[in-house]
Amino acid sequence: MMRDMFFGSLDEQAWTPVRGWRADEAGVGREMAAVLTVTSSLTRFLERHHGMRLTVRLHDQFIDHARADESALLGCGARDTVLRRRVSLLHRDAIMFDAESVLPLADLPAELMAQLQEGVRPLGNLLLDRGLSLSRSDLSVARLQTGDVFDGRWARRSVLRSPSGTRALVVEVFHPELWRRIASRARRY
Repeated sequence: MMRDMFFGSLDEQAWTPVRGWRADEAGVGREMAAVLTVTSSLTRFLERHHGMRLTVRLHDQFIDHARADESALLGCGARDTVLRRRVSLLHRDAIMFDAESVLPLADLPAELMAQLQEGVRPLGNLLLDRGLSLSRSDLSVARLQTGDVFDGRWARRSVLRSPSGTRALVVEVFHPELWRRIASRARRY
């Protein structure tokens, strides 16, 4: 049974590739723009630059079929079997962002699948800690228009690829608390 991402369908949003996105025109400051456009591991970036040690809260993880918009980004067949993982990342018990990952099962090593099922660590960290370098492509940002709790929040989507062939479409939706904590930390230093 195919389901939309937990905040709606990908293709309903106005995604802008970061290479053509202007933070100043979007009214986004330097620190916020850095988070939205970082191409390395977001969780490691937040830890190193903002002192945020993030923990994972696994909401759901299940086998599904790729949607057409997901297949196009992942370069897999329409309706290929995928692992869909929905998590929140927290700092000091407050949600900083929600993330959904879609990973084609054909390229997913059994060991990585087991680690993902534990639901303890962020996907990017799992891949990096396994010695896999990552490349991030199709990085785009959007201000969500969902008509629900996610409405008006900033989000980004990208495809992570490792040399081993593991691919993951990752969508991250940022909570206002993340921006408050970053601004508070910037004022202190």
